[in-house]
Amino acid sequence: MNHSTDADLVRRCLEQHPDPSPAFDLLYQRHAGALLMFLYGLHRHDEHAARDALQETFLRFWSTLPGLDPARELRPWLLRVARNVSLDALKRFASKLERGGVRLEEDLHAAQGPAPHDEAAAREDGALLRRAVLDLPSDQRAVFLLRHDQGLTFPEIAAALGCAERTAKYRMRAALDRLAVVAERLGVQA
Repeated sequence: MNHSTDADLVRRCLEQHPDPSPAFDLLYQRHAGALLMFLYGLHRHDEHAARDALQETFLRFWSTLPGLDPARELRPWLLRVARNVSLDALKRFASKLERGGVRLEEDLHAAQGPAPHDEAAAREDGALLRRAVLDLPSDQRAVFLLRHDQGLTFPEIAAALGCAERTAKYRMRAALDRLAVVAERLGVQA
């Protein structure tokens, strides 16, 4: 079964739904790592939030499985669900903030202490550039992570995000322009 396509595994899941199946486990194993990496970036490296979103993504996958077209390419669809799960979580968090239900620390990174002075400049620049990626607007960050970390093509990114391919390319260009400004300010050659 390890050599089965996603479409074959989805068909097997549909045949056994609502009972759990080895096919579902295999789909989880096949896609969880890439989804977690994407969610980790969307949640600004909050591992707990990323893992929660991963579980919610697969719960939504399972609940919508009866209506899923097995011929549909699964990876972009799962990435789109993961993005929507993340947006829902961010909306809930923002709502809590508005109601005063969350106390924010002055600086989440202050607890980590200052970076050691003997750290190499290249490593510091890399950390600053990674931070710049995390500071991108969410739509640009999503496109950048899907392209850079996941290696998706622009048509796949458009499918994952539910936007036009032209919009995905525009967002990527905007992300790269922002990152170029940061790199130039740091004196880093791209």
